[in-house]
Formats: sequence, C-alpha cells, structure tokens
Amino acid sequence: MKCNNLISELKRRHVFKSTIAYLAISWIIIQIASIILPTFDVPDYSLKILIYILALGLIFWIVFSWYYDLTIKGIQKTDDIETSKESMELANRRLNKVIAGSLTVGVLLLLVISFWVGSNWNDQPASSEIKKVAVIPFVTSTADEEEAYFQTGMTQELMDELSEVDQLKVISQRSTKVLTSGFDQTSSLILNVIKGIDYFVEGSFEKEADGIQVHIILKESINEGPVWQKSYSKDLSEIRTLWTDVAADLASQMGLVVKPANSKFGSGRQPVDPEAYALYLKGKHYLNKSTPADWQRGLVLLQEARDRNPADANTWAWLSEAYINLGHGGADPDVFLKALEAANRAIELDSTVALGWAALSHYHTYFGKDWAMAEYAFNRANALDPNLADNHYHRAWYLVLFGRMNEAIAEHKMAQELDPFTPSQTVWLGDLYRMVGMYEEALTEIEKASLIAREQGNLQYVLGMRLKAHIFIDQGKVEAGLELLKQCTKIVPSVSVTYGWTLIETGFIEEGKAILNELEQAPPGVYFSSFDMRDLFIGIYYAHLGDYDKSFEYWSIENKAAFFPWLRTYFVPDEIRQDPRFIQLMRDMNLPDPAPLVYNPV
Repeated sequence: MKCNNLISELKRRHVFKSTIAYLAISWIIIQIASIILPTFDVPDYSLKILIYILALGLIFWIVFSWYYDLTIKGIQKTDDIETSKESMELANRRLNKVIAGSLTVGVLLLLVISFWVGSNWNDQPASSEIKKVAVIPFVTSTADEEEAYFQTGMTQELMDELSEVDQLKVISQRSTKVLTSGFDQTSSLILNVIKGIDYFVEGSFEKEADGIQVHIILKESINEGPVWQKSYSKDLSEIRTLWTDVAADLASQMGLVVKPANSKFGSGRQPVDPEAYALYLKGKHYLNKSTPADWQRGLVLLQEARDRNPADANTWAWLSEAYINLGHGGADPDVFLKALEAANRAIELDSTVALGWAALSHYHTYFGKDWAMAEYAFNRANALDPNLADNHYHRAWYLVLFGRMNEAIAEHKMAQELDPFTPSQTVWLGDLYRMVGMYEEALTEIEKASLIAREQGNLQYVLGMRLKAHIFIDQGKVEAGLELLKQCTKIVPSVSVTYGWTLIETGFIEEGKAILNELEQAPPGVYFSSFDMRDLFIGIYYAHLGDYDKSFEYWSIENKAAFFPWLRTYFVPDEIRQDPRFIQLMRDMNLPDPAPLVYNPV
C-alpha cells in the first residue's frame, strides 16, 4: 500500500518524467562533448569526468524534482502549485515537450554524426601512398639498466600498433636506435635513409606504481620541431589500449584514413596483468640480444609470463621464436616440438597476431620441413603485418631454397628497407646478388653493410669481407679472395670453416685438408654449436674433395641441422647434386629434385 502511494506521489510530482528529460539532455551533452573535446586536444579523462558530474547531478535532479516543478510561471514548489486537472495536464504537456524535443535533437545529432563519420570512412578514399615512419626509442628519466626492457618494450608496442595501419612502413627499432641523439650526421648512408622517411615519432614516459604517463611528439624532419604533440595517461592494465589510441591519433595527424570495415587496427585489445606483462616485455628484451645465454634468460621469462597469463597469444608467439632461436644454436631437439606447439597455440588464441604465423613459418622452414605450410604462414604473417623485417628476411632464404631468385631478392630488399641499419639485412642481400652473378650490385650492398657494421663496432663487417672474397674468387681473382679470407680467420677464427673448403675448391687441396682434419678433431663448441652442424659442414668438405661416400656418411644423421635443406642450392658443387643419393636426401626432406636457380634480370 505504501509502495503504491509512493509511486503515485512520484507520478504526481513528475519525478519520472523529469528524470527521463534529464537523461535525454545529458546524452546530448555527452555526444556533443565527445566530438568537441578531442578537437581541442583535451585530455582523454575529461569526458569521463563529465560523465561522473552528470551522474552525480542526476541524484541532485531527482531530489530537486520532488520539491519543484516546471509551470507556466516558471519553476515553483510542487506543494504551492494548483492541483486542478487542467493545471496537471498542462504541466504534463510541458514535460512531454521537453522529453520529445530532447529525443528529437538527440536523433538528429546521431544522424549528423553518422553521416559525418560515414563520409570520412566511405566518401573520402584512403590514400594509396605509402608513408614511412621511424619511432625513435623513447626516453625516460630512469637510468636504471634493469628498466631498459620497459623502454624498448614501450617503443615496440607503439610500433606494433602503427604496423597495423595499411599505409605505413614502420622502420625496425634495431635501426631507429641509430637515430637517437648524437648520431653521425655526416654519414651519407644514414642521411640517405633519413631522406626517405616521412615522419619521426619521439616519446617520453614516466612509469608510476599502477599507471603510465606518456608524451608523444610527431615530426616531419628529425632535426626540426614537432608538428603535433599530445600527452596520455592510463592504468598499466590498459597499456595496449593506450598505444592503440596513440597510433590512431598519429595516423590521423599523418592524414591516413583507417577504415573499420577492412582494418584490424586496434582490434582485440584486452586489459593486461601488469606482472605478466612485465615478464613478457623482459623476455622479448633478452630475446633480442645476441648471445645464447640471453636467449635462454628470455625463454625463462616468457615461460613465466605464459604461466601467469596462458591466454595471451603474443606471449605464445614470442615463446615459439625463443625455442626456434635456441634450436638454431644447437639445443635439444625437443625445443622444435615446443616451438611448433607454441606457434599453434598463439594462432589458436588469436589468428590475427602476425608473429604467431611468422613463428610457424620459421619452424617449418628450419625444422618441420612442411614447405607448403611454411609458404602459407609466411604469406599470412606478411599480410597481417608487412613490417616484420625478419619475416621478410627468412622468407627470402626460403625462396632461395626453391631457386626463386627474383622473389628472394625482392623480399630481401623489403627486409633491408624496414631494417636499414642492421648489417645482416644488407650483407646477405649482397650474397643473393652474388648467387645470380650480379657482382657490382653485390659489392655495393656488401660495402654498405660493412660500413654499417664498422660504425657500430659490429664484427659482422667480417662477414662482408668473407662474401667479398667469394665474389673475387667467382670473378677469377683467386689470390685476392683467398688473402681476404685469411684475414677474416685472424679476426674471427670460425671463418676457417668456409676458408678450408674454399681452399679445396680453388685447388689448394692439402691446405684445405689440414683445416678439415682440425675440424674433425675439434670438440663440440669450438667451431660448431652442435654435432648436426658439424656433420653438415664436414660433409660439405668431402663434397668439394669429390669423396661423395664420405659426404653422405656424414649427412645420414637422423636429426639434421636447420641449414641442411640449403644443400639444394648452396654450399656444394653442382656435380654432387646429380648423385641419386643426393636426390633421395632432398626427397627425404620433402624437397623437389635439384634444379638450377631461376633468375630473370629486370
């Protein structure tokens, strides 16, 4: 009975209709604010504050509408208002008009917004021009080396988000590190790369207990002032959403249109467990270093991240890459099966994570030998994220395996473009040119890579020397080539492995045999990371000596090293490829019979 009386009284005092009117007007205010606030670069949290204020105002409005009402004379106390049937109907009509008017304005506003957004998405064509962007590693006030993982991790997270904008080529972080403050502005190599970059993104951040403050700057020239900048703040659990917001704003400032109908941009960004996320970033950080010890540490950290958050596809994808790295270094064969399991799990959890497909392609290329699946996974990874420089690199050598040299060179050039200051991306492109007899192009790329390596204090310049020596030998400059290889062995003794069989190939049989004997007597770890790598390369020596029986004896091992398949197009003289045992070896690895390289000069 009391409840019925309360409802009747609420109706009499027009509390229900007043509340509906308030909600309708509030909705209009929020819609207008959501358009206007971003235009003036108002912080993201401003809209939330407005919603909180309106929510608190609703409580005040309900109390207010109990005591006051809207009349022809204005707002009056409800108890003082004439309660005749005619006056009540008049008050009702006024509130109805307010509600109807608010809803009409709301619907019109919604139509205008939909038309405006639709015009931008559908009527304005997306630019077909590809723009190139370099995200300079972020800076922070913390100089603690233990926090370096977070600095590189935050930079990479933004790069990953930008990579999902179809019209952007994103330079690898390995290369953008060269562009930090203090880089050599007299280097023609660096300046030539900088000239081809359309935008530079710089950033700084402050990490707090449960959140992060980020400031982003967009430049059109690395040495000029910003054309745009903005600050962001979010809880650490929303870190991936933060970078999606940043990438969307940057894309907009670059004049790029992201079409929701055909873009994966910003999809599936879920809150993260900050502790699991920190383990994930640390694992990636150590995996990107250059020693097996660092890779092992990275693997352990990624395993811990997986255990804390087994539903994160990115963690599984990186875990697969960690197993593959260790497999290349001669780890136990069970790491290969773990790599496959992790890659499949990443794809199962989220088939739009490009690195999951990339890891699957790398597994099958080097271990699984399901070549059709490798090709499919390479293409899928490149379609999802065309900015994975290493994926282009590995696919290039996959194509070499099948003699598809035009495609291989094009793919390797893509890896070089995305990662211009990593020597291996350039020096091995030079080797592809060497394989097809384009020696001038090969020497150009090798000299470029050697210059990069020397400027970075990187011993990969020795690899450039070795490949240059092989070009000299191919050109008939045997003495100069062998002298260059000899110099390489003094800097990096493991170059003796290829120096020895090159001596045999060029007629210096006894000198080559002496190195072969040394290799056969050496314990594991001196020249080779594993027994299967040892057997592969010693078998190559005997192939150059013409002792094919000995070659196939060494190559008969069950667990073949990752590089065994490249015997089909690399390492050995053409004569051995005609041997039925060699043909069977290829078939055992699911490869087609040996065939010449296919290259059509453009």
